[in-house]
Amino acid sequence: MNALLSALAILCALAAAASAALFFLSRKSPGNNIDLVEHIDALLPQTQCGECGHPGCRPYAQAIANGEAINRCPPGGARTIAALADFLNVPIVPLDGISKPATVAYIREAECIGCTKCIQACPVDAIVGAAKLMHTVIADECTGCDLCVEPCPVDCIEMRPLLANDNPLSQRDRAETRAYYRQRFIAHNARIAREHEEQALRRAQRQQKVRQKTQEKINAANAVETLVAPVAIANNKQDEIREAIARAKARKAAIQPNKECD
Repeated sequence: MNALLSALAILCALAAAASAALFFLSRKSPGNNIDLVEHIDALLPQTQCGECGHPGCRPYAQAIANGEAINRCPPGGARTIAALADFLNVPIVPLDGISKPATVAYIREAECIGCTKCIQACPVDAIVGAAKLMHTVIADECTGCDLCVEPCPVDCIEMRPLLANDNPLSQRDRAETRAYYRQRFIAHNARIAREHEEQALRRAQRQQKVRQKTQEKINAANAVETLVAPVAIANNKQDEIREAIARAKARKAAIQPNKECD
């Protein structure tokens, strides 16, 4: 009986090892790796906070697919670790960091100076306002990433806890919220890229105008030189003629006294 149980235990262990080996071999396939990253990214909270050491959830998903630890997402906490462990068929490990409750940014509007630094820092465009005017946070769009707090020069932004009754999300709701935040992040990056392209285009156009104006000035200077050159040459010839006449008169004046003496 003991021998039978031992044999069954060995077979189960071999089956688990084979399953794990096949899983990790499948991750090496380029096509499967893309699908794997997509699935991992879908399980991350999409706060885009960078606390995992990567510039967003998607890069962290790529790192996990390449073998990085699954426990470096404080906003996701134990729930995200458990989901990743279940999907990847790996052990659940403690969070590498301090778990944080859900928060939302809040701007004390009376203190806001309208510097726009928080707007630039927000990865999902959840802050609205204009230069030298009051800013405000769209609470329903805020992921609680905390990235807007540090850039504020007057320290008028605080992170407030999101109470459970403010965000009673079911598992399905959380998945939809993650997908929504991910789309906001993608749209934000697309806007930034578009603005950079537009700025580069405007800069190129300004440089082209400067080059055109410079060339126009050079052409105008060359045209003036072309017009002035013949006049200058004529003036030089007239000067030479006058000098020659003056020399002739001087010679003639020098000869006249000698003749009178004779």
